[in-house]
Amino acid sequence: MIKALKRAHPLVVFSYFLGLLLLAPFSRHPWMTGVQMICLCLLYLYHNRSLKKFLPFTGLIVIVAVTNPIFVQRGRTILYADAHLRITKEALLYGIHYGCVLVNLLLVFSIFNQYIKKEQWIYLSGQIFPKLGVVTSMAFGLIPRYQKQAKKILKTRRSLKSEKAVQRVMNTVSMETTWAFESSMDQLDSMNARGYGVLKRTHFHLFVWEKKDWIHIMEILILTILNLWAYKQYYSRFFFYPMIIMPVFQTKDAIWMVLMGLQFLLPCLWKENFNVRN
Repeated sequence: MIKALKRAHPLVVFSYFLGLLLLAPFSRHPWMTGVQMICLCLLYLYHNRSLKKFLPFTGLIVIVAVTNPIFVQRGRTILYADAHLRITKEALLYGIHYGCVLVNLLLVFSIFNQYIKKEQWIYLSGQIFPKLGVVTSMAFGLIPRYQKQAKKILKTRRSLKSEKAVQRVMNTVSMETTWAFESSMDQLDSMNARGYGVLKRTHFHLFVWEKKDWIHIMEILILTILNLWAYKQYYSRFFFYPMIIMPVFQTKDAIWMVLMGLQFLLPCLWKENFNVRN
């Protein structure tokens, strides 16, 4: 997958993640959310190689699952009740489900951040919205630079001067804020010297649209359209309240589960992953 997405055209990569974002946040059916979570967890584990990084996501699901029955006391199946609180099975399962939906969305953005770099974003948005592309690329670059500079300042102050942790953090924030303003002024002067904002500028890139990109974009579009149609036709009317009615699992459900998993794992199947010469 790393080879395929890094060597694909930025429009193909963006279309792939856009298709995921059209499906992940709006999932209402449990099996649909489950298939998405399995695929995204596999992709996330493939990129990070660490089970410890799943702990915050698990904690988020637990928090949503616990808090939802407390604030939403709907449903017929009562698990616990007293004078002030009524916890139902439907509210608990609803919380688990939408905790998984939220985690799926975070996983999509986490994987998206590993492939869409500022060069790709400038290329995609620079032709239509050049100012937006420049501002977004600067924001993408500022946050890592800000974090790196903070680590340097903290390490230096820790080794040169003994001070309390709170005071060290406050001094670091003050120094880094000054550094950020000075750095932005230098960048502004550099951009003015290069003619930004004066005339329409061209930019150099190495991205080339190839025949394989047509194939990939068509695969993404077909799978996205099919899965959106299936969601609207069969799975958008699943309700947790007032009671859960799970339909009998049918052959069409298995077909759409396969198509859903295929869309999420599609880059893993592209031949660029297995082409040793590339």
